[in-house]
Amino acid sequence: MRHIHFVTLVAATGLAVSTAGGQPNVAGRELVGLVRDSSGIAVEDAIIEISGVLARTDARGAFRLYTSNVDTVTIAIRRLGFLPVSAFLTARDRKWDTVVVEMDRAAQRLANVSVKAASALARLGLKDLEERRRTGFGQFVSREEIAERNTNRPSDVLRDKRGVRVVRVRAGGHGVRFAAFTSSRPNCAPSIWVDGQLVPGMEMDEITANDIEAIELYANWTSTPMEFSKGTELPCGTIVVWTRIS
Repeated sequence: MRHIHFVTLVAATGLAVSTAGGQPNVAGRELVGLVRDSSGIAVEDAIIEISGVLARTDARGAFRLYTSNVDTVTIAIRRLGFLPVSAFLTARDRKWDTVVVEMDRAAQRLANVSVKAASALARLGLKDLEERRRTGFGQFVSREEIAERNTNRPSDVLRDKRGVRVVRVRAGGHGVRFAAFTSSRPNCAPSIWVDGQLVPGMEMDEITANDIEAIELYANWTSTPMEFSKGTELPCGTIVVWTRIS
C-alpha cells in the first residue's frame, strides 16, 4: 500500500494550515500537507520531521513547515498508535508538492497480538503500577495530575518533578533528562517504555499528554523494576508511560 501521495500546490490552494503546530513564516520553502488514517480520518498531533525540524498536525491533520532551499529531503511522520512513515521528497520547479500521508494503525500489523490483548496488557500494567508505588521507589504521575496541568506536552507535566530536567531537542522539541546524569552523561536520554514495550530513541513529547493515563519515573537503575530493565548498558534513568484505555 502507498502511504504518501502528492498533489500539486496549485490544486491544493484551499489547504489553509495554522502555524501553531509548525514554524513561523521564515525564509525558505513552504511545505504543507495532511495526515490521515486508512479510513480517511484526520490524525491530530502527528509529529512531522524534516532534517531535524519538527511540526505537529492540527485537529484537521494539517501541518506546515519550512525547509531550506534544497530540492530533496526525507520526511518522517510519527504518531503513537500508528506505524511510522518516511519518504524521500523531490521538489518540482523549486516548489514542494502538497503531501497527503496515510498512516496505518499499529494494531493492524500485529500478527500475534490482538487489540483486546494489547488492552489487557495495559490494564495489567496499571494494576502492577499500584504495587510498584507501594514499594516507595520512583515517582508516579496520575491521570488526574496530568489533567490538572492543562497541557498537551508531557515535558510540562514532568518539569517540576524531583530530579527532572527539560531540555530542547531536535531543533524545537523537548525532552526529559534526569539531573543525576548532568555531570557524567549530560546528553544521555532515559529509556522510555510505552505500555510495557521499550521504544528506542523516543522523546517524551512525541506522545501527547491527553493520550497518557499514568507515568512512572525511575532516576537510576537501582530503583528501576526488573521488568523495565533490558540489555547490558545501564540507562540514564527510565520513564514508563501507560496510555489511556478506550
